[in-house]
Amino acid sequence: MIVSNISFGRNVSINPSAKINNVEFGDNIKVAKDCFIMGSPGHVIKIGTGVICAMYMTLDGRYGDIEIGEYASVGQQCVIKADWALAPGSAINKLFDKPAAPIKIGAHTWIGSGSVIAPGVTIGDYSIVAANSYVDSDVPPYSIAGGNPARIIRAIDPKEIGR
Repeated sequence: MIVSNISFGRNVSINPSAKINNVEFGDNIKVAKDCFIMGSPGHVIKIGTGVICAMYMTLDGRYGDIEIGEYASVGQQCVIKADWALAPGSAINKLFDKPAAPIKIGAHTWIGSGSVIAPGVTIGDYSIVAANSYVDSDVPPYSIAGGNPARIIRAIDPKEIGR
């Protein structure tokens, strides 16, 4: 476990195999085995109260801010990167020009297993991203999105979840 520039709330449980650096944790957080959560001194990752990070999840905010709202659940093998870190000078960069940009995962969201969240994306509060989705555009609050690329499947009526 890499540990530097980390702020812990109360009752934060981190599996010893996780690699973490430059993170602010809220209260009551669980980080499962082999998670990779890396910020940088200029881009500290913020993880809200009650968040669950399932095993093999990657949060790579070394080149852009990442914020996860309270009571969000991030499934196994999700990849959330604020920068693709493509090889400088590669011709493919002309086809896939996506600079580093902040990512925000809203409160009370669920990111399904195997999903990829691209740089610059905001997932709205009370939203769901279906498993194995590639999200390269914003998901509005109270929405279910899925697919490759992800599209809005339907809206969530706040009454469905007691809001």
